[in-house]
Amino acid sequence: MFKYKVKLKYIVYLVLTPFYYFLGLLVKDKPFTQKELLILKLDAIGDYVLFRNFIEVLKMDNQYKDYKITFCGNIVCKSLAESLDSEFIDKFIWIDRKKFAFNLKYRYLKLKEITSKGYEVVIQPTYSRDYYYEDLIVSLVSAGKKIGIESNLTNMSLRGRRKGNRYYTRLIQTSKDVIFEFNRNKEFFEKLLNRKIDLICPNINSRTVQSSLNLPRKYLILFIGASKDFRKWPIIHFAELGKYLLRNYNGDIVICGGPGDASDSQVLERELKNSRVINLVGKTRLVDLIPIISKSDLMISNETSAPHIAVALNISVFVLSNANNFGRFTPYPLDLTKNYIPIFHPKINQHHFQEMVERYSEGSKLKICEIKVEDVISNLGF
Repeated sequence: MFKYKVKLKYIVYLVLTPFYYFLGLLVKDKPFTQKELLILKLDAIGDYVLFRNFIEVLKMDNQYKDYKITFCGNIVCKSLAESLDSEFIDKFIWIDRKKFAFNLKYRYLKLKEITSKGYEVVIQPTYSRDYYYEDLIVSLVSAGKKIGIESNLTNMSLRGRRKGNRYYTRLIQTSKDVIFEFNRNKEFFEKLLNRKIDLICPNINSRTVQSSLNLPRKYLILFIGASKDFRKWPIIHFAELGKYLLRNYNGDIVICGGPGDASDSQVLERELKNSRVINLVGKTRLVDLIPIISKSDLMISNETSAPHIAVALNISVFVLSNANNFGRFTPYPLDLTKNYIPIFHPKINQHHFQEMVERYSEGSKLKICEIKVEDVISNLGF
C-alpha cells in the first residue's frame, strides 16, 4: 500500500507542477540573463565528489570563464560544496530531496527560487536522471540552452526518458558501456567543452579546510556508515577487526560515520573497550571528514561516499562491498588510483571483470555480512 501512496504523490506533483505556471505562482518564460549558468546536480555525496573537480574546469574554460554560476544540489552535500567550491560557484540553491518529493509547500518554494530568474545556459550532467527531479526542473527553468546527458534507465522508465529528453536543447551521448563514474563525467565535459581534460582522478586540497579537532598523532579510521543497510558490514565484524587492529597496529582507531550510526558506534566502542579508540560519530560535519581522513594512515570503510573522499585526498582506503553498482562506482580503475583496495563479497571475481559488470552494475543482492574478517586482515598486510 505504501508503494502505491508514493506513486500517487509523484503523480500529484507531476500534474500540479505545470499548473503553478497557469496559476501565476512561478515566473513564466522569464527572460534569461546573459552570462548566467545553472548547474543542476541532485544526487548523493559520492556522486558530488566524483563530479566537483569539473566545476573548476568549466569555470576556467574560455567559453564560460565570464559566467556567473548557480549550483543547485542535494542538501546533504552542502558543507562539503560550500567549503571546497565557493571559489567557482557564485550562488548555491540546496534541495532536500525527501521534502521536495513529499512536501507540496516546500516543493513550490524551491521551484519558485530556482525559476526566479532566467539563465543563458542550464547544465544537467547526472547520468541516472530522475524525471520527477532533474527533468521536471529543467522543463520549468527559462534558459537559452538546456544541456543534459543521454540517461540510462536506473531512475526512470523508457517512456519517462523519451518525455524528459524533449526538455533539453542538447543531449550529450556518453559511452553506452558501464564505465567508472568519474570517467563518464570527464567524457561529458570533454564533449561539452570540445577539448581534452587532463584530470586523472578526483582531487581535494586538504589545506582548504581547517579543523579544530584534537586528533591523535597516528591513527587509522573505521568508517562504519553507509546510506543503505545492505551496504553496511555488521558492526560485530568491525568489532572483531578492531580487536585485531588494537593488537597489531601501533596507533589509535578513530570511528567515523553519519548521525544515523551513533548507536552502532557505541556498540563498537563498548566492544573494543580501549583508550586508543576515539568515537567521532555524530560529533563532526561532513566537511570535517577532510582533515580527519587526510591525516590518517589509512581507512577501512563500507562502500559509500567516504572512500571517494579518501581517494581524492590520496589516502589508502580498504572498501567493503557487496559489488553493488560494480564497474560504475566500485572498484576504481587502476589507472586512476592504486589507493582504493576493494574487499568484495567472496562470489566476486575481479579477473572476470566484464562478467561481474553484467551481473552487478545495476545492483547486487549479495550479503555484505558474508565478507569475513579474515578477508579484510589478509588485505591489510599487518
